[in-house]
Amino acid sequence: MIRLAHFSDVHLTAPKLGWRVRDLFGKRGTGWVNVRLLGRAHRFRYANRVVEAMLADFRTRGYDQLVFSGDATTMAFDSEMTESAHRLGVWDATLPPCLAVPGNHDLYTFGASRKRTFEFAFSAWQQGERADDTHTYPFARKVGPVWLIALNSSKPNVLPWDATGRVGAAQLERLKVLCAKLDPGPRVVVSHYPLLTRGRRPEARWHRLLDWREARDAAAACGVTLWLHGHKHAWYVLEAGDGQPFHWRSCGATTSTRSTGRA
Repeated sequence: MIRLAHFSDVHLTAPKLGWRVRDLFGKRGTGWVNVRLLGRAHRFRYANRVVEAMLADFRTRGYDQLVFSGDATTMAFDSEMTESAHRLGVWDATLPPCLAVPGNHDLYTFGASRKRTFEFAFSAWQQGERADDTHTYPFARKVGPVWLIALNSSKPNVLPWDATGRVGAAQLERLKVLCAKLDPGPRVVVSHYPLLTRGRRPEARWHRLLDWREARDAAAACGVTLWLHGHKHAWYVLEAGDGQPFHWRSCGATTSTRSTGRA
């Protein structure tokens, strides 16, 4: 038996974000409205204190592995990413090892994705076996008998209301290559986006993983038995069945004062 601690959607920020004029007319401009005027900042007002308490728990409970399924930041500013990595203890040797994937808020803009801001800040949490030496995702780490497989399902979006994700055909092909290289053992995917909601339906059109069917089928072909995710700010577990070949679990938004909400 292994002990995992799964957390997600902490949505940390920094005192000085480093706004530029062009940010006001892009995704971050509408994001600021959501944060300051529509209540997101209020819902995550205790985020720093919750993270401090969470790390204290991680240090004393004897976990074998931590699992972070994305959305470390609010709008993927460089300052936010640095602050988030520091507060989450990415380089803290007193914490158990951790595996991390980015959320859509960590790849909030094309600039953040292009600069690989998340991958640089969280590199210590992205070590493992890969399909090749060129691509970061997917990668896998063995914990006891279990393979944890990190799959990036997030992408930047342009439209203010667009919070969709996509794994992409190329990454799914690399997933097949990677899985063929792994020793036998239970396989667990860690990704930001869910495949389905708690009602076993796809999320709303502008919020879903666009290629969820392809991701489901590729994961099933690789022998995956569990899919861990964030994105949905509510905790739920779905068991295999009704056409779904494996279980999956949402851990909700770790630092939110509400148990439901939109990511």
